[in-house]
Amino acid sequence: MLTGGASAERDISLAAGAQIAASLDPARFEIVLLDPLAFMARNPEVTAEQRDQAQRLIKGGGRLEPDHQLPRGLEKQIESASRAIVPATRVMANAEPIDVVLIALFGTWGEDGRIQGLLDTLGIPYTGSSVLASALAMDKVMAKAILGAHGIDVPRGAVVRGTGRNDLEAARAVGLPVFVKPVASGSSVGASIVERAEDLEQAIAEAFRFEPPGPNARVLVEERITGRELTVAVIGNDDLQALPVIEIKTKRAFFDYSAKYDAGESEEICPAEIPEDVAKRAQAIALRAHAALGCRGMSRTDLLWSGERMAALEVNTIPGMTANSLLPKAARAAGIEFGDLLARFIDWALDDARRRAR
Repeated sequence: MLTGGASAERDISLAAGAQIAASLDPARFEIVLLDPLAFMARNPEVTAEQRDQAQRLIKGGGRLEPDHQLPRGLEKQIESASRAIVPATRVMANAEPIDVVLIALFGTWGEDGRIQGLLDTLGIPYTGSSVLASALAMDKVMAKAILGAHGIDVPRGAVVRGTGRNDLEAARAVGLPVFVKPVASGSSVGASIVERAEDLEQAIAEAFRFEPPGPNARVLVEERITGRELTVAVIGNDDLQALPVIEIKTKRAFFDYSAKYDAGESEEICPAEIPEDVAKRAQAIALRAHAALGCRGMSRTDLLWSGERMAALEVNTIPGMTANSLLPKAARAAGIEFGDLLARFIDWALDDARRRAR
């Protein structure tokens, strides 16, 4: 399993890794937690601190001490995974046989197609979507364009590449209030709601902090749609299943990083207490979004329902994967326990690999 990595969601990835390892059947699976951060010791796109972490991981393996507060309620799992991780370079360098990789990486360097490309090059099967589908879904601008082209309602907005006059004018033209978020980050990292014109420039600058450096860094400024927040997971390869709809009610301004991962910050109602026709509509949109982007194995589409309008906010190709994350919670409501769900992901990955080998 790949867990950890170099994104802002490293902690959550480690927590997922620990829970996945504890939930898979040991009689069927031999599980090793591999940290791909070890690949990045000379990568100029990550911070100097991350490069130093990668070097220490390569030399000593094992636990890297966090320098920040961990998400409440997940501290033990994160610490457990940190103690168990093995630098991925060690296994790759020794050419040890790997039957399949379960990817428990979120955000940049894990969910955006780059690790999938490496695994394709090495000929190692992996769970979830391909390089292309992963990259398209992670890039919120491309995802919106594709979903819109398939007739799915998406928020109106503007793409900005900096804080220059033209960019700020385009952002202001969206009209307040707006939702500001990085184009290529996950878990609502760097996202914010802006209600006052004087706060817009700072919100854009903050979102840019979480964009990969370089000329392709972009931020989305979107209309803020008020309504009920729903999310629908889809699982399967060819025979797709839309899981029960979840409604998210958060104590915070929106479903941000803390609301997602700190215990007690949000209520997740599954199945959502909504009319049956609304639930079916939400599931249909999720199935269409999954197919439009070419996802495999799993996805989760986040929606806002407001009267007649139901807009797709984004599609996650590697949704949260702790036992109480949204997709496993929806699967449990459908009668699929966490260990069984994980085994299905692995079996679907192996099925795809067998097809490609024919």
